[in-house]
Amino acid sequence: MNAGAINSLAANFAGDPDMTRFSGKYFDAQNRAQEQFALDTRALWKDRSWSHAADDADEDLPSDFMFEDWVTYNGIELKPISRHELNRQHGEDWTSKTATAPTHFIIDPEQAVKEIVLFPIPTEAKTLTMRYFPLPTAVASDSDTPLNSSSLMAQFHMAIAAYEAWLILLYESVTPEIQAKRRELLAIYQDGVDKATNLFKNTASAPLKIRGSRIYG
Repeated sequence: MNAGAINSLAANFAGDPDMTRFSGKYFDAQNRAQEQFALDTRALWKDRSWSHAADDADEDLPSDFMFEDWVTYNGIELKPISRHELNRQHGEDWTSKTATAPTHFIIDPEQAVKEIVLFPIPTEAKTLTMRYFPLPTAVASDSDTPLNSSSLMAQFHMAIAAYEAWLILLYESVTPEIQAKRRELLAIYQDGVDKATNLFKNTASAPLKIRGSRIYG
């Protein structure tokens, strides 16, 4: 389904088949829904490589970066580490330490920074590679397709519509009927999440690290 068809399905789920009661809210809700699905399933991923220069400490993260899966330098996997731990182990001068190749990396995803930092600073230029989980491209017109237009993700569009309707119903007054409807919609969404997780196995060996989850009570 394209974004327009998903909006129509969500509108029917929400009891607004003419899309008049919640007019203007559907695209925003669909974008929040696809973001949540990407966070919950890690079914979307991308690979990014840099020709990393010698004596350089960092590279800019991709603009759609959410969080990393793995990082390698010259094909050797690097371990994640925090600034606090580096300070504890090496003191405040850790930022100037060099080696032939790095052993660790730090992710600074804050909007003002958005960098991957290598430790120690490599003195040899090699290829830096990262697999990461991206923020899906926003949909803005009926012809757009959510989840980065992936044909593999089409099977989960109903889950996106269900979560979209779940969000839309936040605008309704809370009644037993609305609460029951939202539970039904969340169950449809969760079924899609479970199927995606089982299919793609990206969460089989490690717990999901959600940053900025949008699951509400």
